[in-house]
Amino acid sequence: MRRIFLAGIALMAFTVTPASLAQVQVAPDLSVFAEYNDDSNMVIDHEGWSVILRGIVLNVPPMDRDPERTRPVQTGTRINTANTTRYRHESNRIVYHVMNDEYREGITFLREDLEALPTQIGGLDRLNRDEQLAYWFNLYNVTIIEQTMLNYPVRWINRMEAYGSDENVFDAKILEVEGQRLSLNDIRHGIVYANWDDPRVMYGFFNGSVGSPELRRSAYTGAGIWQQLDATAREFVNALRGVEVSQRELRVSEAYDEARVLFPDFETDLRAHLLRFANEETAEQLRDDRPVAATVSDWQVADMINGSRRCTGVAGPSTMASYAFGSDPQSQPTGVVANCATMPTNAAILMSAVRERRIELLNEGRYGEVFTIDLPTLDTGSSTDADASETADEDGTE
Repeated sequence: MRRIFLAGIALMAFTVTPASLAQVQVAPDLSVFAEYNDDSNMVIDHEGWSVILRGIVLNVPPMDRDPERTRPVQTGTRINTANTTRYRHESNRIVYHVMNDEYREGITFLREDLEALPTQIGGLDRLNRDEQLAYWFNLYNVTIIEQTMLNYPVRWINRMEAYGSDENVFDAKILEVEGQRLSLNDIRHGIVYANWDDPRVMYGFFNGSVGSPELRRSAYTGAGIWQQLDATAREFVNALRGVEVSQRELRVSEAYDEARVLFPDFETDLRAHLLRFANEETAEQLRDDRPVAATVSDWQVADMINGSRRCTGVAGPSTMASYAFGSDPQSQPTGVVANCATMPTNAAILMSAVRERRIELLNEGRYGEVFTIDLPTLDTGSSTDADASETADEDGTE
């Protein structure tokens, strides 16, 4: 097996150079990305991206299906910069406001490394389908995080322009792969949705917002990609930002409408898909014959402080660097949150909800899930029914 390593975090200084949008915008030939080699044993090692993700992503456990209704209030002011949607305590978050130079430089370096990789190995068509899919997910996700990082602080992802340009971040040709100038929408719609006829692929794309399928704390890999997508699908389908029921409608995320090509008979195929990943509570709501409306959205940035540098109280913005993302929630004082001197108010509100939910899940014995995957044996290279098992905590670690 040939393994291709990516550089991961760079320990030297790199210059962040925005893509030059002065070039003539030529429609890319996306057909060059339709070929693959399923006999290939070439593997891309994405551990460098996993290392970065574990350092910048806050695990938010799955919340219950009771929407947040009370408006979060900041003491001493009527100005509210927090996310006030019903979905504000869902989805993993990126700690942009405390990201240091090492992570910023490492993210840019990794994006550049991913862009160059296909040319270095002689073309993506040398990879099998699963390795290609993992590649596109990781390139897309690292790029949207880099773009948000370069524009930060920013509040609304769908209004964000590509860094150094006046084009929307999803439409601008900010990437170059095998000589083709690509946008994020080219990757999602023109490559992945066009070449993978499986609705699960929609969950691999993190668009930077709270309303998106969440960003995992580990990179997508060819070997585990379908188990990873299944786990991300379960989180999203059973979250309110994925599926919400009103008296008259089955309200689902607008992400399903954007991926409509994956659901030819939209309502029928979508219901079947949702039931595949729904838990008991969600499945009960899905069985009612309400018309589908893909109207659920939250485009506010999936960060800790909703794109705001503002902090009320005795101190200005400070860091969360000392917070242990993987620490035992039971070791944290119940009902106690850091004040503005140690954590911005918006972040403290979210952290209080996260801590309470983790304790609740631990007390109920529901914190964690187990799934099995097939791995090739060392002697024959064939798969058995259960050669190995992996345990994945619901906080996203593997």
